[in-house]
Amino acid sequence: MSETIHIERRFNGPPNSGHGGYVCGAIADCLDGIAEVTLRKPIPLDRDLRIEREGSADLSVWDGETLIAEARPSVLDLDVPPPPDARGIASARARHGEFMNNEFGQCFACGAGREEGDGLRLLTGPVDDGPLVASRWTPHDNFAGPGGIVPPRILWSALDCPGVSSLVRESGEVMYLGRLTAEVDADLAVGTPCTVIGWPLGREGRKARAGTAILDGEGRVRGRAEAVWIKIDKQA
Repeated sequence: MSETIHIERRFNGPPNSGHGGYVCGAIADCLDGIAEVTLRKPIPLDRDLRIEREGSADLSVWDGETLIAEARPSVLDLDVPPPPDARGIASARARHGEFMNNEFGQCFACGAGREEGDGLRLLTGPVDDGPLVASRWTPHDNFAGPGGIVPPRILWSALDCPGVSSLVRESGEVMYLGRLTAEVDADLAVGTPCTVIGWPLGREGRKARAGTAILDGEGRVRGRAEAVWIKIDKQA
């Protein structure tokens, strides 16, 4: 019997395709340890996508004859900056509305139109005048896996949108996730107060890189990721 993944419609990013971080996390579940997932096409919703194993570790994901994504084990060399203090986090969340990109109001991770427990509601905003964006996040009971632990794919989801928020700021650019490399803890319990941060790592042409991290109340890093984002030209 062939392996498949199935992305339910509620786990959308853009209105009619899967949320990049959630999809990458679902694919990474098929690998052990740190994984690098590259998205090749928008991710179809509500249908089975075929997984093909390549060698001992690499895999690809297909929708019929269309290559959707590729994944492989990886390493992650990423220094995480210290999180802002409580004042900085509260101020950043309050400034979420400054971002001009309002096309993703129903996004599973960052959509302000989603209710708590339906979406993650990562309402990130800029911390003072620096490059960092941040938000407070407490994983909802609705996302509990066995033993009340947050499933890795939910942590991958939280490591997605804050990165692009740090890149687009008030520019109104539209960027889609191209690649996500992440490492997440396997023992973060729902109900744990966390801070999620994102920061830019550089640009080259239409591509930009960003770092993201999840830190618990004691300042321990519970997840971290590096992403490649691709600027999408708006249709006239």
